[in-house]
Amino acid sequence: MATLKSTNINSGDPVTADVINNIILDLNELNKSTAASFSLTLGSTGAGTGNGNTTVSQKVYSTTVSNVSVDPSKKPSGKGSWTFPAKAFTQAPKCWIQVNTNGVSLTEAQLRVHPVITSISTTKMTFEVRSGNGAASAKMNFDIFAVE
Repeated sequence: MATLKSTNINSGDPVTADVINNIILDLNELNKSTAASFSLTLGSTGAGTGNGNTTVSQKVYSTTVSNVSVDPSKKPSGKGSWTFPAKAFTQAPKCWIQVNTNGVSLTEAQLRVHPVITSISTTKMTFEVRSGNGAASAKMNFDIFAVE
């Protein structure tokens, strides 16, 4: 049997592609060397309560909302939404959003934006784009992530 290296992931640690790939390699080794009765349990090092809410999630979804028109003369400057896959969440997930330039050269003035999540339910997340002082119009893409 191959020797597996234990991988502890503590609250606040970045979970990089290398860490995930090593876990997958370890799982593949376990699968090769165990009987059909193999059982795997994933746990969390955090308590999962309070503001930290450091539990391990089993549901992570993402999408890109493309070509959002951002016009600093409007309030809000832009807006968009994401309807989650059917029955993906049993409670409102935690969401975050970031600009994705998708290889397009946006000017510094066009990047003076602040995407703000305005509502989250079990079925949908909506956001607004607010522009900073001196911002310029642009068509922008936003990557959105949702985790239960």
